[in-house]
Amino acid sequence: MPPSRKARLAAAERIGAELQQIRSSVTGVVGSITATIDGFLIAQDVPDLEPTQIAALVATMQAVALRTTLATGRGQFRDVVTRGSEGYLAVYAAGRGAIVAVIGSSELNVGMLNFQARRFIDRIAEHATEYEKQPRATAAASAASADGTRPLPVRRPRTQQN
Repeated sequence: MPPSRKARLAAAERIGAELQQIRSSVTGVVGSITATIDGFLIAQDVPDLEPTQIAALVATMQAVALRTTLATGRGQFRDVVTRGSEGYLAVYAAGRGAIVAVIGSSELNVGMLNFQARRFIDRIAEHATEYEKQPRATAAASAASADGTRPLPVRRPRTQQN
């Protein structure tokens, strides 16, 4: 049975508190969000930014990084960090159903973020179990691999017709 709305709201509040702790504990962190792997916002601590848009974008980023990690035989996806001219964006796996994106200024020490953020992300993953998808008894679900992902579809090249 899917989790109740009340359980999800309580989990979102706990996750929001963890996000605030990341910002107050790690110098250079500007804000962070937690989203489902489908890109739906769970909780946010991003002043002056649009969190729902960020949630959708980082879910896409995580999906590409996950596929790339698997395709190159590097095991399970854990995190990806991008660096822009004004700072950093780090995206972490938080259990099976959620991701955490941390936005940092150019003064952010990424090594320190990775060290300190892991404990917060582990707690967020515990709270985010309320947002994991419930398995369906369908052929598509049974085709999923052991790591929870479906194989990429095989694309056949198109033949040109005159």
